[in-house]
Amino acid sequence: MRVVVQDKYYLRDLHREIDLYDRKLIHLQKHEVFATETLREAAVKKMATKRETLVATAKSLAASGIEYQESELPRSFRPEGWTDNLCQHDETAASVEEVEAAASALRSTEGMSVFGKKVNYLQQQALREEESPLAIALGSWQDDLAAYKKRRQKTALAAAI
Repeated sequence: MRVVVQDKYYLRDLHREIDLYDRKLIHLQKHEVFATETLREAAVKKMATKRETLVATAKSLAASGIEYQESELPRSFRPEGWTDNLCQHDETAASVEEVEAAASALRSTEGMSVFGKKVNYLQQQALREEESPLAIALGSWQDDLAAYKKRRQKTALAAAI
């Protein structure tokens, strides 16, 4: 029988799973198509029950003294107006100008395939809806892409020297 070690890594995974369930609940409530409203409510209730079980486990682990980082908390656990201060000191973090340059490159549609144009359209649509989980996800992958490109340039320069 598998024994689950309840340590800080298990708590981090629980926080990630709670964040996933939060996004799934938003999707069920706003975007999923159901035959009746009763079916929607049943699906939301089922998902919320699973999420609440995870929340209770995470809170009991945190109360028992297992350490965690504030940046690993699910968005629903974070206080209003919370910002991640760790990103400001990270050398690989992209500057605002780099992110805007990457975003503007994504917006240009010249020489872009039909699929690329559709992805671009979905990005623009998601960015218009500030509370959209898709907008949050798009922003995070764009930041990751800019940081990756910056690291890639550093390694290419180091290899050339």
